[in-house]
Amino acid sequence: MPGPFPFRTLLRVAALAALAACQAAPTGPVSLPLADAASMHVFLLQTNQDWTSHIPLFTGYSDRLKVRLYTAGGREITPLPHPLDMSFSFAPATLATATVADSALLLFDIRPNDPAGSDGSLTITLTEPATATTRSFGPFYILVHP
Repeated sequence: MPGPFPFRTLLRVAALAALAACQAAPTGPVSLPLADAASMHVFLLQTNQDWTSHIPLFTGYSDRLKVRLYTAGGREITPLPHPLDMSFSFAPATLATATVADSALLLFDIRPNDPAGSDGSLTITLTEPATATTRSFGPFYILVHP
């Protein structure tokens, strides 16, 4: 009959396994390719407000927005290992215009074209030329205010 040593070893291994299982999942930013992005949030650069659910545009003004990418687990993907190209499509097409301000920082400027009271959506397409990966995110709801 074996002595107490194997039982103590078994207890230690079980305790270490339980401790490892109780550890929180990693948090904070992670650097991954575009293919690992599961979602996108859109922020107003000036105030860092999250405008993902509603992008309010004001007649006669443009805003600088920042895109942040997240994994399926909710971790922000930054920095991206490869540069990205950004493109924008609006529905209706006349709703607004957007231009890339800084592709490395994922910044873009957006300005309404349609009158106050108009609404529609924005879809943002990112392309990682180094890997030929393309991902589209949206639609993001837009309302033009006076």
